[in-house]
Amino acid sequence: MPRLLALFLIAISLHARADVAALQASLRAARPQAETAVAALQQLDAALLRPDSLYPALGQLPLAELQALYRHRGQCRAPWPALPADLQRFERALCGGETLPPEWFAVHSIHPLGGSYAWHYLQRHPGSASALQPYLHVRERPAAFAGIGKLGDDSLAALLSGERWLLDGGELWWRDGISWRRYGAEQWRPLAEAAGLALSPLADGDACPQPLGRICAQPLPPSPWWWRALAGLSLSALAGALAYGWLQRRRLERERRFVLQMLTHELRTPIAGLGNVVEDFRAGFDQLPAVAQQGFGRLADGVLRLRQLADASRHYLAVDSRLEAPQPLPLSEWLDSVAERHGVAYCLDQDRNLNLPVYWLGLCLDNLLRNARQHGQAPVRILAGWEKGRLRLAVNDGGALPRYRLSLLRRELGANAGMGLGLAIVRRVMNRLGGRLTLEGPPTTFTLELPCDDIAD
Repeated sequence: MPRLLALFLIAISLHARADVAALQASLRAARPQAETAVAALQQLDAALLRPDSLYPALGQLPLAELQALYRHRGQCRAPWPALPADLQRFERALCGGETLPPEWFAVHSIHPLGGSYAWHYLQRHPGSASALQPYLHVRERPAAFAGIGKLGDDSLAALLSGERWLLDGGELWWRDGISWRRYGAEQWRPLAEAAGLALSPLADGDACPQPLGRICAQPLPPSPWWWRALAGLSLSALAGALAYGWLQRRRLERERRFVLQMLTHELRTPIAGLGNVVEDFRAGFDQLPAVAQQGFGRLADGVLRLRQLADASRHYLAVDSRLEAPQPLPLSEWLDSVAERHGVAYCLDQDRNLNLPVYWLGLCLDNLLRNARQHGQAPVRILAGWEKGRLRLAVNDGGALPRYRLSLLRRELGANAGMGLGLAIVRRVMNRLGGRLTLEGPPTTFTLELPCDDIAD
């Protein structure tokens, strides 16, 4: 019924078919923001254009082998996981520092962990960047080919399928014969209006009088009265849909929060029971065998962490959605404990007494330090400073991770995902604390910025 109503309103409000040819002529005469030759894209391996090439190839290797490969990448220790011959040669080259010729990457395009072999190789051999540019995925060199690598997944897939019109992020892409042209919204919208057209993205199943690939070209209405009526109806429908979606999200959030609160509450009882068992064993610690004493230490540490997690979850799931209250403490004293726990050094320009959310800030810093130790290069250190009400904690290592990779690091491989999952937790917690996570590099530097108060002595 809504589709028929939309077609009826379009039919009674339009007096003539708008001129797509006039729009094409105007676009051809206008100077685009950027353009790239179609032949240059056709020379690329198709895998270097497909958006799914950036994600782990679960159809190529089982998940367990991908996880083993990912873990071994950060360790480079024997035994090696069972891998295909070419993949094992590449991983051994990364671990051993072996130089691979550019011709090798012409034959091997996409790594099973996602992304091009060339990109993974450049993380250890940044000096080969100029020679390996032709073998990088378009998303790994977003400035090339007029910025085609910045297209969304659907638009990039449509380009591969042969579409000639794309509308992505407000920008219009048009293939004019031998080249792809990109126009900003301030360029193409006046030209479309002059041709009597309104362009919008076209989803599967949508009714459209003049589809241009994945773009709907709707003729502009000739009558202000019908235009206002159609706009009012569209706005009402949009407001209703947004209100319904908002209510549905609120309901789902309440249900999920209730389930999490219930689970957290129920976990407190067995954790308390385990705590009592630990205390019983502690009373007779001297009578335990040496092997059992070591196991008791691990058990006690695990129960303590469970209790801390349950307490933190209770605060996190509170009705007012606030995290723990900040605690006043010397910054150097807190950094001493963190640095000692991870075996790293830190630099602090001036010690201060600050109000800090100790648990959650420590959780974020622990994640960044573990990532630096496992996936970065020595030396790893913490750079700390406070200025104008903002605390800045930078975790620096000797790696060469570029800044634009932050958004791609959120890909997960499962429970042992490493950097992607850890950074997602850090990013979410920092948002809740009113701070932010940033990445600078090379060298790789993840920075936590958090507003906090300085307590005068």
